[in-house]
Amino acid sequence: MTALPGARRVRVRWSRPSHMRGPQAVAVASGYVVAHERATRLVGLSAATGDTHWDVPLGTWPRAVVVAGERCWALPQNRDEVDCLDLRTGALVWRAVVPPYTGHLVVAGDTVLVGGWRGYTALRALHRDTGTLRWDTAARVATVRPVVVGGVVLVGAPGASELRMLDPDGGAEVRRLALPEPLADSDDRPALVAVDDHVMFRCGPRTIRRVHVGSADGEEFFRAEADLTPDAPCVTGALAWVRDSRGGLTAVDLTTGAVRRRVGAGDPPVPGVAPAGHCHVVARRSGALLRVDDDGVDERAAGVRRIDSLHALDPDTVLLAGAGGLSAVSPT
Repeated sequence: MTALPGARRVRVRWSRPSHMRGPQAVAVASGYVVAHERATRLVGLSAATGDTHWDVPLGTWPRAVVVAGERCWALPQNRDEVDCLDLRTGALVWRAVVPPYTGHLVVAGDTVLVGGWRGYTALRALHRDTGTLRWDTAARVATVRPVVVGGVVLVGAPGASELRMLDPDGGAEVRRLALPEPLADSDDRPALVAVDDHVMFRCGPRTIRRVHVGSADGEEFFRAEADLTPDAPCVTGALAWVRDSRGGLTAVDLTTGAVRRRVGAGDPPVPGVAPAGHCHVVARRSGALLRVDDDGVDERAAGVRRIDSLHALDPDTVLLAGAGGLSAVSPT
């Protein structure tokens, strides 16, 4: 699906070339956009204007870039290390050596979790402020990207019929939760999403399951009419957005489980859904933006050849990462 010839165009607030052909690693928080560009650089930009606050060497094609509080963390592919940077200046705060092929990067509380991607390495917990090792699993472990919720670290092997809860302070196993269907393999994408004291995830080909972490009570939250993509739902406010393998998207009420909105099948929607005023904004990979509200779906032409991800910048602006760079646009 491509943008309709008569579709209205969005208003571009700012844009920036990446000088790269492939997908661009991007993180947004605290008024900053942090992005990988020019093959080996990491830049910190103003979310409001796109102006450059800092520009530092990093390494090639990071497996992850995460922003939280006043810090930024990155996992470059060509260096066996985790880099922690000051979000305001780009200055290196600490650097921790990790084994080759370390993937997954999760920041929660005073801990940075790395490893477990595709079973290449152990899962490690580093101290957020210093990068020193707090604990590891000793042996290699395969897990989807972990989440921290309800005071525990939640992990699970792709295709397994259980989830494991780990003590965040020492890594010891606290509990195991049996699943009625296998956990989906989302590779490097989020597989588990925390919502208050629950966690939601794809379980089996068509089911989104919800588990209360404290009680371990689980329930079927949503069952789709078609196979779903393996990644976790995208949660915005009171809605969980579920992608299916046909390119459709369904918004489900977190409280009632009722379907609130649907986007029809077509070119796949990219990761990310952004609230904007009284609507939500969805992006198709082919370059179309969709404004979704109670009245239906209104298509806008984004003016880019390909979109890889969508991020909320402010109530009126979304950030598109795609072919050749970044664009901050107003779709309303």
